[in-house]
Amino acid sequence: MRPELIVATKEFKDYLTSRRFLLIFGVLLLISMAAIISGVSSYNSQLATYNEQKSMLSSMSSTAAARLLPQMPSMLLVFESFSTTFITVGWLLAIAIGFDLISKEKETGSLKLLLARPTFRDSIVNGKILGSASILVVSLAATFLVALAILLFEGIVPSGDDLLRIAVFFVMLILFSIAFLAIAIAASAIAKNSTLSILLAIGFVVFSLLLPNFTSSICDIVLGEAPTMVIPATGSTTSQQVVQQAVFRVGNETSRMQMQINPEYTSYWNTRNQITEMVCLLSPTYDLQGISSVVVSGQQSPVSASGAGRFQFREMGMSSPSLGSTLPSILPQAIALIVMAIAGFAIAYAKFIRMDVR
Repeated sequence: MRPELIVATKEFKDYLTSRRFLLIFGVLLLISMAAIISGVSSYNSQLATYNEQKSMLSSMSSTAAARLLPQMPSMLLVFESFSTTFITVGWLLAIAIGFDLISKEKETGSLKLLLARPTFRDSIVNGKILGSASILVVSLAATFLVALAILLFEGIVPSGDDLLRIAVFFVMLILFSIAFLAIAIAASAIAKNSTLSILLAIGFVVFSLLLPNFTSSICDIVLGEAPTMVIPATGSTTSQQVVQQAVFRVGNETSRMQMQINPEYTSYWNTRNQITEMVCLLSPTYDLQGISSVVVSGQQSPVSASGAGRFQFREMGMSSPSLGSTLPSILPQAIALIVMAIAGFAIAYAKFIRMDVR
């Protein structure tokens, strides 16, 4: 067996017997189950309302009933509740797995003994990364299987499209968790001890949660104040550009001035929105929130953290856009999670290879 796999197997077995890991996983599983049960209750409530309205409209003509009948609620409402909970606390398991993966070996002195064996450093760090990532994926898979079991127990059977969306969401949850795992392992490699390591990891979590709230201030610093929204219309202005008429009264004479949207104002807000999106991509929680809004909630594209511009297709009685047509819109968020995971593992790898254990 390759050295990496030997180390990975040892790490995997150690986690299975770790009380800390089992405790945190158990708490996360219970929280997830509570979120799923809450989602099931919400879905059943909306389904009951839908059936009542359908029964009331049954006496009307088919054409009129079709116009008034709302869209049947989707079982993905259950996973909307789960997604909200996981965005809030899902990072906890990844941080718990990775924050002392290397620092603990340094503190106990077992790293010296490990490096004294005929094993290359890259095999050790690669095995540790592989083992921790494996236990994380297995934990997420177990959580999802429990969620699906609860759905089936409640008599909720997902359709083919629902299963596809759930599968895509599961993959994105893995990317989200591995991004935090990579950051935690990087902190473990950089820090001198586990206490400093967990402080660094928690610091990144706080940064991830708060970053979207500071994008407005960042844009103000970079771009300054917004230009005037409307300016006097020029002779070449089309009727679509004219937004209003300003009325001026001088003595007994009244004059009118057509106004148009200032092109600089439009350009300013386009640039501001682009900067906001780029900055927020550095937050894994923001990325997962955007992904969830598309894959689970059925939005056309990721929405801002504040929900601005959010259009509720299902609540408006309309069918959500197909998954295939909306997947390209979450590509930036998925790439951002992958890049953060690679960066974290690269930092841990480089630091471990150069680490002085004397």
